[in-house]
Amino acid sequence: MAEISVIVPVYQAQCYLSQCVDSILNQSFQDLEVILVDDGSTDGSGGICDGYAARDGRITAVHQENQGQAAARNRAMGIAKGNWFCFVDSDDLIHPRMLEWLYQAAQDSGAAISQCRMLEAPELPGDFHRERDPAYQLLPMDEETLLACFDRGEYPGWVACAKLVRREIAERKPFTPGRVYEDNEAVCHWILAAGQIADIPQQLYFYRTNPDSTTQKTFGLKRLDYLWALERIMTLYTGRGYTRLCRRFGDLYAEAAAGCYWRVKYELKLPRVARQIRRDIRKTVLSKRLTKGQLEVLFDALHPRLIGLYWPVEGCVRTLRQEGLGSLLKKIQKQLRKGETHDP
Repeated sequence: MAEISVIVPVYQAQCYLSQCVDSILNQSFQDLEVILVDDGSTDGSGGICDGYAARDGRITAVHQENQGQAAARNRAMGIAKGNWFCFVDSDDLIHPRMLEWLYQAAQDSGAAISQCRMLEAPELPGDFHRERDPAYQLLPMDEETLLACFDRGEYPGWVACAKLVRREIAERKPFTPGRVYEDNEAVCHWILAAGQIADIPQQLYFYRTNPDSTTQKTFGLKRLDYLWALERIMTLYTGRGYTRLCRRFGDLYAEAAAGCYWRVKYELKLPRVARQIRRDIRKTVLSKRLTKGQLEVLFDALHPRLIGLYWPVEGCVRTLRQEGLGSLLKKIQKQLRKGETHDP
């Protein structure tokens, strides 16, 4: 039985799949199996998977009708034999010692998850395979640490890739089928369940920025799943009592929801979908404690005609609260005099 199961969901990846699989097979850590799940590809990806499986007994090729990346990953987890899972996308590749160093960090620290950094670029740089420093730091998954990671742009809960995860952690919260941004939601559960992460601050995972990928191409309805993921993350952190971290995700939600509503209504011209987004936003507003600023962002998007009335009223309320009734009346009188001056 292999110690590590490397899981690769495959869809329309014939241009890069061989590079990806070769980078896994050429690891310094060899106690592994590779599960390639062909998710209904119509190019040559399925044949490439079968070819590798025929040549190397550590590789299993699975074929299924197109169900999405989440279903493909879940399918692989169901047949995996390893004690640890590593998720690699089929157009990416990994440093020759990534698995060795992640495994050693997890073993030395006792952490149920170890991770490294991602290098995001359209093409692999020439020095990617150079030797690195495998030293790690142990990060507790408390609110203070997560806030600091979030503010530095190093939040560990965005992606399943570039991690080594204890199988029981991943199996406890599998990916939600039919969604994109599904790992945003699942990995948040993983890191809290793990309690701590062994973090190697080195770019050992190459993430190919493909403009044709689901999350990179022109705006489409699948992008609405980002709102779903953010809402689920806010629910999770609220239940944990991480209110300040939830506020960070509330900012992301407000901006993303406002943008999605505008693009669906005015760019895609889908009024029925826009109305559904409005209903979903209202449910989130009622169930979450959003800040005043977050509510204003949403109000501006959902009620553009009323926002012109809101700001004068909001200004009056603020003046009344901060300076008292007398000051408010003086400001109103001043505005009335201005109106008389400009009347014909």
